[in-house]
Amino acid sequence: MKFQKILITGGSRGIGRSFVDLFLKDNCEVHVVSRNFKNKPENSNLLFHSFDLSKTKDICQFCEDFILNHGVPDLLINNAGSGAFYEWNQFPENEIHNQINLLFFSPVLICRTFAPAMAEAGKGKIINISSLATLYSLPYMPLYNAGKSALSSFTRSMILEYENYPKFMDLLVGDVNTEFNSRVSKRDTAVRRSRKMESSWIQIEKQLFDSPNPKVVASRILKKIEKPSSSVNYEGSFSHRILFPLFCRFLPEFLKNKILQRRYFR
Repeated sequence: MKFQKILITGGSRGIGRSFVDLFLKDNCEVHVVSRNFKNKPENSNLLFHSFDLSKTKDICQFCEDFILNHGVPDLLINNAGSGAFYEWNQFPENEIHNQINLLFFSPVLICRTFAPAMAEAGKGKIINISSLATLYSLPYMPLYNAGKSALSSFTRSMILEYENYPKFMDLLVGDVNTEFNSRVSKRDTAVRRSRKMESSWIQIEKQLFDSPNPKVVASRILKKIEKPSSSVNYEGSFSHRILFPLFCRFLPEFLKNKILQRRYFR
């Protein structure tokens, strides 16, 4: 599949920004939805839409206006996301809402407008970027795990419902070396954390530092996106793409939890 008009949420940094650069090289018309876009490339094919996707009440109107002004995109990539790292008894209520809105409610509402429009136009593909955290939960990030799991399940339901167009891809991505951790919402550093929490964050940081570059990952993903079918795919390091999905298929749940506890709570 080849795409001319592309809409990417969260395309100002990380994997999303790598997608933007790749599509601009192919002379595509690229629309980026994000709160801000620092170091925006000077390219007439790049159109930036400033929008806070955690504020869901205006999303449907934004999508309808987009179709009115720009037409139905050939490719939609729901990539926007963020994390929140708190002990559950300290988890702020506003962060619970923000995580659910950004990670699940927002992409669902976007699909609610664009999927029927693509079906009517007889074209299009929608990529919902979920996470390997749907299989291997991250400690102290329960809403991130839950939001990505819900998005993954939703996408697989859409694959069943839309036999022709749009095509859907559930893309479960492992760690990628981006700014994600530096932007995670956390407790004030002046507040003492438990030993288990400190140990977990050290391991999460190490995983990110040891993970592949977003440009490499985006290039691999692009090859999968171009295939003319709906699919479920895994991305990240070799372990994330191949070994972790395989292990999850055969490991008993209690054993998987023991391994995760040993990994994070050293």
